[in-house]
Amino acid sequence: MKNIRFIALAALLMLGARMQAQNKDDPWPHYIEEYPLWIDSVTVQPNGFVMDANGNVEISTPEGLAWLISAANGLNGCEPDNFDGRTVRLTCDIDLDAGAHRRFSPIGSREHPFMGTFDGGGHTIDGLYVAYNSPEYDPAFDIGMFGCLKHGTVKDFVVNSGLFVTSHHLNGGEFFNGCLVGISDSLSVVDGCIVKIRAGGDDQCSMIVGLNRNSIVRNCAYCYGDNDYLVSRNGGGIVYHNLSEGGYADAEVVNCFFYGSVKGSYSAQSFGGIVCLNESDSQGGRAVVKNCFAEVLARLNGFMEYKGSVVGYNMKGCVVENCYGHIWNNYGQVGLLGNNQGLASECVEFLPTGPCQLETSVMVGSTSTDIMLDALNAWVEMQEDPSIYKRWKPIYEPYYIPMFEDGIEAVDENNGAADLLSVYPNPANGVVRIEGVEAEEVQVYNALGQLVKTVRGTNEIDLSGLAEGVYLVRIADAEGKVYTNKITKR
Repeated sequence: MKNIRFIALAALLMLGARMQAQNKDDPWPHYIEEYPLWIDSVTVQPNGFVMDANGNVEISTPEGLAWLISAANGLNGCEPDNFDGRTVRLTCDIDLDAGAHRRFSPIGSREHPFMGTFDGGGHTIDGLYVAYNSPEYDPAFDIGMFGCLKHGTVKDFVVNSGLFVTSHHLNGGEFFNGCLVGISDSLSVVDGCIVKIRAGGDDQCSMIVGLNRNSIVRNCAYCYGDNDYLVSRNGGGIVYHNLSEGGYADAEVVNCFFYGSVKGSYSAQSFGGIVCLNESDSQGGRAVVKNCFAEVLARLNGFMEYKGSVVGYNMKGCVVENCYGHIWNNYGQVGLLGNNQGLASECVEFLPTGPCQLETSVMVGSTSTDIMLDALNAWVEMQEDPSIYKRWKPIYEPYYIPMFEDGIEAVDENNGAADLLSVYPNPANGVVRIEGVEAEEVQVYNALGQLVKTVRGTNEIDLSGLAEGVYLVRIADAEGKVYTNKITKR
């Protein structure tokens, strides 16, 4: 069995490293572990890491972000700093690659957890390469951009590019892999974070958090349909293990979504599109998954014991509510929950066409609907404090799935010119003018996701004849870039 796992993991690492096209201009090596570590390259505090008199930090360069590893973990001559009660803030977008091709080490560990707030400020991080391979390196810690949070917060940024590949459990030990956070523990919060990179893992692996223990993951997503998420043994789309333990607090995964391709090796055991294992030890706390959806695009291969489009295994006393799932080309039977021993309510399959039609209507508060977008937003609106949850917007051809209203682009969209784009007048009752981009094609969709008007080769579109209401304008330029804007027809 151990030899079978080793072969599967070796193939997983090689395949993950080769997901980028291999040609003479390709900067990636054949094996990602050939990259040097940032902690070996940035050995003194750089200018891009500025700490004020209160201990708060502003980071403005790749070297500054890399120095946070040493500051938190006590490396390169630093005393370990847990940043408890203080904030580390990104002040701009960060490109960790920029020709450097260096691997990122976890910020914080079980011995020295990160206990502050990391505020991404809505910025993007590119070139996040996290890769460890046991024969090369056997870390006795949890893997991710952050290794371990303890009543800490990580929020509001998008990881646009890079690679996350781990296989460091061959030599034993129970450690957790999450692209962003290995372990989120003791009332920690991971909020408003988006991952759009390739990934693969040996075991206990997820795209956002490996172990979410007595903590909250909300408004988070994995969203990249063209990439493969490779699972060697066990994996979760957002969280691998959602655990309420000791009656300390609930463990919550709320208002999240997964959209991507998943492939399991033939040693794969369990997978959940949102959560793999949802567990409570029945001492007063609950493990809950609410208002999430997952669309798994590729085969879930392997002899999986538990696989579900939303949750792999919902254990006794745990809750899954208002969650929706869909799986294409699946190997073997799969449901929304692979094995359900707990409570599941208003969980329905959806079809990724038109407005995302639910197979049956659901009741969300006082709202009855068979449209997934309406169900997701109805749940947000009925919360005691709706402001802490992202609302949802419709995305149309070719994906037909909801996205967050702010903080994320559509799967194939690039709104880099959003600040330059102008659609006016708004509101309008006649001809609308588009400025800031040369439009090749303009499509107008109504609130139900129906295409109601198309024009080509012009930056003007006439809305007269359409009913009053809010419309989404989808603008494609000659290079295939897509921009969106809302407009109100009076």
